[in-house]
Amino acid sequence: MNRARESVEIGLVFSDPDGAETTEREMESLIEELDQLPLLHMEHTPAPPAPHGTRAGDVTVYSSIVLGLAGAPAVRSLILLVQDWLARRTSGAVTLRIGDSELALEAGSPAERRRIVEAFLAHLASTGRAEDSDG
Repeated sequence: MNRARESVEIGLVFSDPDGAETTEREMESLIEELDQLPLLHMEHTPAPPAPHGTRAGDVTVYSSIVLGLAGAPAVRSLILLVQDWLARRTSGAVTLRIGDSELALEAGSPAERRRIVEAFLAHLASTGRAEDSDG
């Protein structure tokens, strides 16, 4: 099997209004959890420092990761992992980009996040990007 053909590139962006230090600490905890998935590669772009003179809450800081997953079935695992990770945070938002499809998760009710995730996974399945089979 051609591993490159099976890989799924995903961009993940985490934003937090509490500043760069909090954003990076939270992103590092997410990276530790992502290591449980069958990753082909991971590239992390750290959050830039806040502009001089700003206070926490003045600026929302973004940090990003680009992942290569070993096949479409791992997409569901990634989304569920990120959803669970975000639910344990007091603030922040995560945006996942797969091709031209995007899923934005924020703090909200668990039922609402589940509904959004299921709709996104159904969309990916209809486009052939997230089959439920193991290949």
